[in-house]
Amino acid sequence: MRLQNLAVLAAFVSVSYAQNLTAFANALQSLGATTFGSIASNLSSTPQGQTAIQTLLSGGNFTIFAPSNDALAAVPESVTSNSSALLDVVLYHVLPGSFSSSNSSTPFLMSATFPNHTLGRTLLNSTESEGNVSQVLAWTKEGNTISFLNQPTNVSVVNSTRVEGAQIDIYLINGVLTSPPTLTALVSNSTNTTSLGGLLNNTFIAGSDGSNTTLGNYLSQGTITAFAPINAAFSAIQSSLSSLATNQSGLITVLQNHLINGTALYSTEIANNTSQTSAAGETLHFSTNSSGTFVTSGSASAKIIQTDLLTSNGVVHLIDNVLVNLESDPAAASSAFASATSAAATETRAGPIAASATGPNSGSSTTSGGGSNNAAGALIMNLHSCTFSVATVISFVLGAYMI
Repeated sequence: MRLQNLAVLAAFVSVSYAQNLTAFANALQSLGATTFGSIASNLSSTPQGQTAIQTLLSGGNFTIFAPSNDALAAVPESVTSNSSALLDVVLYHVLPGSFSSSNSSTPFLMSATFPNHTLGRTLLNSTESEGNVSQVLAWTKEGNTISFLNQPTNVSVVNSTRVEGAQIDIYLINGVLTSPPTLTALVSNSTNTTSLGGLLNNTFIAGSDGSNTTLGNYLSQGTITAFAPINAAFSAIQSSLSSLATNQSGLITVLQNHLINGTALYSTEIANNTSQTSAAGETLHFSTNSSGTFVTSGSASAKIIQTDLLTSNGVVHLIDNVLVNLESDPAAASSAFASATSAAATETRAGPIAASATGPNSGSSTTSGGGSNNAAGALIMNLHSCTFSVATVISFVLGAYMI
């Protein structure tokens, strides 16, 4: 971004902001990320863009993942010519707080070694969820390479610098980061969860107001954590599922015991011998040993085999077994959701996501929450008020969508 291009933007900011903006432009130029700088400058044409840039240059700590010029050249014109879409792209590349493990002018990105992850909340809020969820970004280190998770193509960090006079670290990356998809899109596009994808896409729920929607859309409202059984897990319990063929209430309870309602629980917040409350009001207990991390509901237990699959309204963890628990406690579910909603209202999203000592919806551990909405939360808790064909649900799980 050429310095003379900053004149328009500088009119909207104070002298100190303008100084930071000049240093910001110089830092991007030193990395060869001039296209990203030009995009940031062009955002000044909208009030939302002006607000975002002033927030970034306010003097607080920020971490920016700036795509290279080559990476941004591949962004379709439908995005680059749409100021709103372009702003969303930029906001998903900016995280409040510091993620650096170095105080030098060349910062080094903090990163857990694979299979562990580092996660942070970006400035982008979800447009899919009523909960206004702060979208999360995840990355890990394998060998000497720091790469991002949940991306359609491999994206990694290739260089870094610190903005002179400001608390901003910039990391040059070789791709453009894609924000999380919906829950339905995520499980439908994974070869491990085609059974669940078929269930979410083809089970239609009728609400008390006569409206009709898919189960996937239903579960995309409000913030949730989902423990999603893989295809083989469904196949292994055919007899148990068949016994539920005439029991809609039981099937719904089983589904709810795979969900945490009102909060997103990431891998960095799951500790040994801790617990959460499911959307059915039952305890989800976590334990870790040399074989891995397990989640237990009632007498059913499953190993978590893949973590931190990000969605637009929460997070999914894949498990190797179906948690067939027919018990529920609506009062406990309602209380846990209320606690999660209250905590989300005061959530601080700067810096890495990690377990805290106290908080909502938990036994001996907690999450930092993701934000939610009372009406959306009520939808999940009141799933029993909806109607659908249990036989159809089971046929999708055990039938054509099984691989």
